[in-house]
Amino acid sequence: MSIARMAWHVAGVAAAIGGALALREGSVHPWAIPRKSGDAQVRLSWSARPERVEQCRRLSDAELAELPPHMRLRLQCEGVFARYLLTVRVDSSGIASDTIRGGGLRHDRPIRLFREIGVPSGQRRVKVEVARLDSTSAAGDTTEDHDTPGDTLLGFRAGREADERQRRAREAMPARLVLDTLISLAPGHVLLVAYDETARRLTGRMARSVP
Repeated sequence: MSIARMAWHVAGVAAAIGGALALREGSVHPWAIPRKSGDAQVRLSWSARPERVEQCRRLSDAELAELPPHMRLRLQCEGVFARYLLTVRVDSSGIASDTIRGGGLRHDRPIRLFREIGVPSGQRRVKVEVARLDSTSAAGDTTEDHDTPGDTLLGFRAGREADERQRRAREAMPARLVLDTLISLAPGHVLLVAYDETARRLTGRMARSVP
């Protein structure tokens, strides 16, 4: 094997490993804080779609005129899928923090979360918060003007993209989620924290005892 072919082979292996790691990130994160004898447990387990954070601006007539007819969309948007900061506090003490994001190379797949945290049993105030780290920085109005003459030859596409943008926003996890509850945790019991996709909020319930 020549040196050049060997270099390409090494680069290909490195890319494959990098892709595998990227696919794993944001998918399933085992994140266990050991449980001592007599402890209870907080278990975070849910799947949710990340929000697409976009920067949009409306093109001027002059800018539209410079584009080929098949690319003439008045509203131009670029974006990424959001990262979120996950924090867990028990009795006002921060005990865990992590950045979570969607799976896949573009992080556009659902966030599949699994975390287990051992906590002392007894009356505990548990606060779980998920806050979006990325913010929008839109320039100009993002409202589509579908019927403006000369705007675009792709009026139907503009409408579809606006509908798709709204659908993604409805299905995505909100920018901030908080579950703040005072609960009595017996030794070996589990507080299961999940995400309700319909209500778009965090929920907490007692689950079966830890084996």
